[in-house]
Amino acid sequence: MSAPSSDSNQLVMDRYGMALSIGCAIHCAVLPIAMSLLTASGLSWIAGQEFEWAILACTFILGSWRLIKSFVKHKNPQSLYLFGMGLIFFAAAKMTWFNFPYNEAWFMTAGGFSVAAAHFRNLRLCACCHVHSH
Repeated sequence: MSAPSSDSNQLVMDRYGMALSIGCAIHCAVLPIAMSLLTASGLSWIAGQEFEWAILACTFILGSWRLIKSFVKHKNPQSLYLFGMGLIFFAAAKMTWFNFPYNEAWFMTAGGFSVAAAHFRNLRLCACCHVHSH
């Protein structure tokens, strides 16, 4: 039995990145509504800052590693642009000078979906290489 190829491992990492980013977006979109339910059910740690920063750190590390590595191979910056846009949304969510209802939830959700789109775009780009074997 042969070991899995490096390319298939990288496609799996893009899938993990996409799932993590979508999970982040859903978490941020639903959190303002579910706050009282989480506290009552003993799951208040999901609403904590530590959990949020851990998700952001994993998203940044996985996205940076995977998308930069793919850019070096394909020279196509579209995924990096989407990833950068997601990072800007994440940064805007943490800024205190935005003052409108649920600004953090809106920006974090947009950031999560932008990073997920970056991984999806990268997944399509890398899948193309498997078909055409560049």
